[in-house]
Amino acid sequence: MAALESMNDDLQPWLDDWPYNPDEDLMVRRVPGPDGRLRLQVRVELGLLELHTEGRPDGQRPFDHDSLLAFWQSQIRAESEGEVDGHFSLDHDECRDLQREANQYYHRRISWLRLGDYPRAAADARHSLAIMDLLEARAADRADWHNSEQFRCFVLGHLIRAEALDHLTREDRAGALQVLDNGIDTIEAYFRDTQQRPELASGDPTLSELRDLRQSVLTHVPLPVILPPESDRQRLERELVDAIAAENYEQAAVLRDQLRLLD
Repeated sequence: MAALESMNDDLQPWLDDWPYNPDEDLMVRRVPGPDGRLRLQVRVELGLLELHTEGRPDGQRPFDHDSLLAFWQSQIRAESEGEVDGHFSLDHDECRDLQREANQYYHRRISWLRLGDYPRAAADARHSLAIMDLLEARAADRADWHNSEQFRCFVLGHLIRAEALDHLTREDRAGALQVLDNGIDTIEAYFRDTQQRPELASGDPTLSELRDLRQSVLTHVPLPVILPPESDRQRLERELVDAIAAENYEQAAVLRDQLRLLD
């Protein structure tokens, strides 16, 4: 939390200045950092999260790259160009670090959605999807890939929503409808062709929300500019992302059981 470095270790004055409101879905604000660059602050019940707005949300540059994803993509390019020998795989720790990076981008993505900065929300969603693609291609243990892949439709939903709302902010309803139609088709095809479970599409909350948004666009109903209220499934999925990133596998197992009860 770089913006707090000039203060003493007690954060209570900052917390008192911005009280937590449990009735607000997501509390986010923009603040200048000590270097003059924009930061995002997210108020949570037990404190604050502070996110950089460029590069990785934690401001780190792993292996002198903008992100871990960028580093591994550079390794794939080097491999394809013959600069390195062999075909590398990602071990458990490397997959875990990528999943942690995706979790950082998740927190920043929903913050951008809350603030109505849809192009940045879409960019962060694409980053997380690219991590899933990388894990699918290179994870040595398929379980490491599956831990991320189970959230693909959830992240796709954020991407589609962000792109559609970006069109709507420019009064381009036709463009928004095209994005929504293509996105709904993509998720339905994922259940049908990739998962080979087409019946899952009928109860998927992401598809339901996208169809509701499409209907709102068609009927010119005033549209929300933020995320819709979380369903029980989405809350559990969000908590599962955090549990996996923290390697709290016991809690993750409990959350998976709770998710199964909703099926």
